[in-house]
Amino acid sequence: MEEFDFHLGPDDVRALLYAVNEAIRMWPGSPARPAEEQETLYRLKMGLFAMSLELVIEERSEGEGPS
Repeated sequence: MEEFDFHLGPDDVRALLYAVNEAIRMWPGSPARPAEEQETLYRLKMGLFAMSLELVIEERSEGEGPS
């Protein structure tokens, strides 16, 4: 299987997470679409959600100044 590396900005992560969530919500089910597709969407959702949490933590830590 091919693997690709590319860079995503914060807006890209948020947009892709939204798109994947919508694809899961609208997924017509098997046999209309392959069952593996749903597994892939859930795997993507988990990775993108983890990235979005990292963004939240990073944004909060940047907003905090020295006490």
